[in-house]
Amino acid sequence: MDWPLQATASHTTCALPPRRRRSATPTTRPRRAPSSGAQPHFATPHSLRVASRTATLDRVLSDLESHPRLLTPDLLASLLDALPRYPSPRRRLAHLRGLLPVSLLRRYPALALRLLHLHASLGLLSYAHHMFDHLLPARAREDTFPWNCLVAGYTHLGRHDDALALYLQMDEEAVTRDRFTFTSALQACASVGSVALGQAVHRDVVRAGLASDVYVCDALVGMYARCGDIPRALRVLDAMPDRDAVSWNIMLAECLRHGLSPQAMELWRRMLQQGHEPDSVTLSTMLSILPLSCDSDKRGLEIHAWAIRHGLDAELPVANALIGMYFEKEEQSHAMSVFESMTVRDLVSWNAVIAAHLQDYRILMMFRRMVDSGVQPDETTFASVLCACDNLGLVEGGMRLFSEMENEHRIQPAMEHYTCMVNMLGKAGMISQAYELVSKRKLVDSEPTVWRALLDACSLHRNDRIGEIIAKRLIDLEPDNVHNFVTLMEMYQKAGRLVEVEKVKKTMPKPFQL
Repeated sequence: MDWPLQATASHTTCALPPRRRRSATPTTRPRRAPSSGAQPHFATPHSLRVASRTATLDRVLSDLESHPRLLTPDLLASLLDALPRYPSPRRRLAHLRGLLPVSLLRRYPALALRLLHLHASLGLLSYAHHMFDHLLPARAREDTFPWNCLVAGYTHLGRHDDALALYLQMDEEAVTRDRFTFTSALQACASVGSVALGQAVHRDVVRAGLASDVYVCDALVGMYARCGDIPRALRVLDAMPDRDAVSWNIMLAECLRHGLSPQAMELWRRMLQQGHEPDSVTLSTMLSILPLSCDSDKRGLEIHAWAIRHGLDAELPVANALIGMYFEKEEQSHAMSVFESMTVRDLVSWNAVIAAHLQDYRILMMFRRMVDSGVQPDETTFASVLCACDNLGLVEGGMRLFSEMENEHRIQPAMEHYTCMVNMLGKAGMISQAYELVSKRKLVDSEPTVWRALLDACSLHRNDRIGEIIAKRLIDLEPDNVHNFVTLMEMYQKAGRLVEVEKVKKTMPKPFQL
C-alpha cells in the first residue's frame, strides 16, 4: 500500500534539537580533508563499529523492501528507537516511511505516536502534522503527548505562530497542558517578543498548578527577560522556591544583553551566595560586557579570580573573553599571560591577540605562530595583519601576506584588504604597484574609497600622471563630489597646467563652480 504522507513532502528541512544539559564530554569537530602531504587516515575501531551497524540497518531496510510482511510491530518499534542514533536519520526515515502500511499504524496507535514524535524531533513537521490529523484515533488526540510534539517541533523550527496556534487549540479542545507544553509556548512567546501572550500563558501556568515547577519558572524568567521586562523576570526568579543554575544564568545573560551590568553583578553575588555557579557561556558574556561599564576593573578581576578558583579560566570561551577584556582595558601583559597559559587556542583567541598588536612589529611573528599551530586564519585575521603592515610600513611582509591569503588560504580579498594594501603601497611611494592592483580587480574598480586613498597617495608623492587618471575615474564615479575636482585642480596647479585648471572648473557641479 502506498504511504499517504508522500503527497505532503513540502516541509522545512532544518530543526534545532531539544534543549539538553551540556555534558563534560567535548564534541567531535568535523575532520578536514588531508592535504597532499598528510598522513593517510586509518579507521578507528569506533568508526568501524558505526559503519558495521549502519550497514546492518540498511540491510534490514532493504530486506523489508523485498519482504514487507517481515515488518512486525516489535521490529518497527526497534527501528524507531534506532534511527535517531544513526547517520542521516531523515534519509533512512524516508526509506522506512515508504515501507509502512497504514493499517499497521492504525492498529497500533502507540507506534503511530512514536513515529509522529520522531518526525517532529527531526523537523519534519508536515509529515508529523499529517499523521496527527489523519492517522491518530480520536482518543490518542486527547492525550497531551502528540500536541506537545507538534508545539515543541514548531517552536524549534522558528514557526512560533503555528506553535502558539496549537497551544490555544489545546485549550479549545480541552486537552490537558503540562510543563512541556508551557515551556515550548513560553519559548515561542519570547521569540515573537510578546509580553501580552507570555502573561496569558503565565496565567494558564498558575491555573494548572505549575507556578512552582522549576522548568516552567526557568521558561517564564527567560520569556520576560528576553522580552525586556526585567523587573517581572526578577519577581518570578525571587518567587521560585527552588532556583537552579539555569534560572540564574538566564537572568544574568539577559541583564547583560540589556546593558544592566550593575544588576548583573548583584545577581552574580546573590547566585554565588546561594550556592549556584554561572556556566562558561554566562561568564564569557559578563567578561565581554564589563569593559563597557563603569568600575569594570574591580569587577573584571573579581570574576577572573572566581574563574581561577573554580577551574573555569581554562574554558575556551572564558579565556577568550578574558583576553578581550584585558586588551579592551589596555592591560596587554595580563591579556598575554592568559593567552600564553591556554592549552587550546582557537581562531577567536588568535584574532583577539593579533588585533591587539596593530602597532607592534612582532605581529608577523604572531601570525606565523598561529599558522604553524594549525589554526586557519580568516578574513578578519588578514584584515588585522594587513592593517598593521600599513601602520608600521611593513611593505614586503604585507605584499607577501596578501599573496598568501589568495593563493594558499583561498580567501578572496574584501574591500578592507584592498584599502590596507593601497594605503600601504601609497605611503611607500609604490604608486604604480598600487594602481596595478586596483585597476585589475573588478571588486574595487567601481569603489571610490580605494581610488580616493590612491589619489591621496599620488598627491603626496606628486605622481601627476597616475593621479590625473585616478581623479578622472573618481569624477566619473562621483560626479557630485567636489573634493575630486579640487584635488585634480590642485595637481594641475602644482604642475603649472593652468589651462587644465580652468577646464576642470567649468566641469564642476554648478553650485561649486569657483
